[in-house]
Amino acid sequence: MEGAARGSAGAFVFHSSPPSSLTRTQARLAFWALAGASFGVAMAFAALGFWPVLPFAGLEIGILAWAFDTLREREADYEKLTIDGDAVVLEWRHARHCGRREMNRQWMRVELECAAPGRNCRLHVRSHGRDTEVGQFLSDDARQQLAVTLRSKLQV
Repeated sequence: MEGAARGSAGAFVFHSSPPSSLTRTQARLAFWALAGASFGVAMAFAALGFWPVLPFAGLEIGILAWAFDTLREREADYEKLTIDGDAVVLEWRHARHCGRREMNRQWMRVELECAAPGRNCRLHVRSHGRDTEVGQFLSDDARQQLAVTLRSKLQV
């Protein structure tokens, strides 16, 4: 569970975001190191007369740039669940999709579905016939812990 904290006036706030192992500077350095190595090898082969390797090296560097750009876009993803009195607010951003859902605490249910005992779990909050998955950035153990925490916070 990345972060669970108390908000103002006793509100419960859970915030989660995907793990990021590289800073922007590190990602740029990794990209340019890989691109430079690929282009360097391609130029060496082109100097030996194997020039058809150059377009493939360009394609490789282009796909690498796309992959690093996709990773950078996901840095801003998050989930935030706030329980304040009878109001429950769930906000999220996944890729380019943002959403917000407001629910009444008294009508809300928390359901944890696991494919095997304690493995491949999915956590849903349900209210008024609609369900929303939460905890997508968490491990199975953290999802189970979040389910227990949410159930205790939602009890009247």
